[in-house]
Amino acid sequence: MTPELIACYWTLAGQVIFGPDDYSSHDLKDRAQAAAQAGYRGIGLKHADLIRAKTRYGWEGLRGILHDNGLIHLEVEALGDWWGEGDARRQSDIVRRDLLEAAAQLGARHLKVYGAIPADAAPTVDVLRDAFDELARQARDAGTCVALEPIACSGIPCLDTALAILGDNLGNGAGLMLDAWHVARGGLPLEQIAALPPGAIAGAELDDGPLQGDDYLFETMNRRLLPGEGAFDLVAIINAIHAAGYRGPWGVEIMSDEQRAQPPESAAKRSFDATARIFMQTAEAMGRR
Repeated sequence: MTPELIACYWTLAGQVIFGPDDYSSHDLKDRAQAAAQAGYRGIGLKHADLIRAKTRYGWEGLRGILHDNGLIHLEVEALGDWWGEGDARRQSDIVRRDLLEAAAQLGARHLKVYGAIPADAAPTVDVLRDAFDELARQARDAGTCVALEPIACSGIPCLDTALAILGDNLGNGAGLMLDAWHVARGGLPLEQIAALPPGAIAGAELDDGPLQGDDYLFETMNRRLLPGEGAFDLVAIINAIHAAGYRGPWGVEIMSDEQRAQPPESAAKRSFDATARIFMQTAEAMGRR
């Protein structure tokens, strides 16, 4: 049985180049309708796109778009430099304020955050833990959850580092975001994922791709395939995350030139259908055990 799925921001964003002004080339109404028609029960919004949509529709209008299309799961992203200083921190705090306000106004289930890229710019784990404590408290006050994503090329490359930063917030307004890309390409051990305590995983995402490459960050942004089209063992990844007790919705995050070229309707349908097939294969594999 396919769980409820979230069309992550990049999956339906269209012709967008990553950066501070990476708002979608498609209107939110069109993306929301396409997501719902394909079968999605949630959608993702990135900061620049969120602010643009809020300026056009207002909070009430955005709530109406989500409600009218039956999109009950919303994720907002993505916050970096939440530990920083100077201008980087000032810019991060603007994004933080906007995303937390959106979470409170729209009922977002989680806010995605990540570590320093490049990794050599990362502070110590102690500094990150103290900064994360404040962020997690603010998220709880806004009625949402912080989903911290381990990324191999970042300052939070593995589960051990992420768990050390999460600390006592784990399962208390914060948890891990586990993306199949970073699980497979980053070599996150499935045995360690399966042994995570209940509530440790705040969100999970599916995509596919090659197991090796020359430029991790570039390929992360441009080489993600539909589930089932790459070399990842998605059935094993799903089973490990399920074993850890995660029962929430799954995001679908496809980032490639081919996906960006699709209009919202086909971008939504092709990604939803491919993901549904993977969950069907997972159910069949479980049935054979």
